[in-house]
Amino acid sequence: MVLVAAALLVGGCSSTVEGHAVRPDGADGLFDPCSAIPDDVVSSLGVDVGTEDNGVLGVRQAEFEICSWESDWYALGVWSTFHTLDDVRRNPKDTDIRDAPMVAPGAVTFREVTDVQKNLCMVAIPVVQGAVFVRVDAFLGERHQEEVCALATRQAIALLAYLPK
Repeated sequence: MVLVAAALLVGGCSSTVEGHAVRPDGADGLFDPCSAIPDDVVSSLGVDVGTEDNGVLGVRQAEFEICSWESDWYALGVWSTFHTLDDVRRNPKDTDIRDAPMVAPGAVTFREVTDVQKNLCMVAIPVVQGAVFVRVDAFLGERHQEEVCALATRQAIALLAYLPK
């Protein structure tokens, strides 16, 4: 009986809860795009609100609040972080960094060094907490219906009213 009670006590102290994402340290206080961007706005961007994913494959990430949705050929993600545009510029994994004043003062577009097929583009917008990234990932093997940086820029402009300042 004592062993059963001890096993229940130890099992009850587990920090993992089946079916629920656990918020990691470092993300508290970030802008939450899943709750802040209305479904009708998401739909107007050409992505399916029913595909909403909070995190990466449902797992929240340290130092980020991430929400993404899918269209038939790409995923649109909005990443909120304390990282700044200076961090983007210094990150050796980021490349093709270009000013994007048409989005917002100080905004930039960039790609990841590993994306040799140019299936990914992000727009980083400076905000008081750090930055918000609007990310377009074309699905592998799908024909691009629009150049991904042009699409990410257009989506970022459409989302500006719903992002923190």
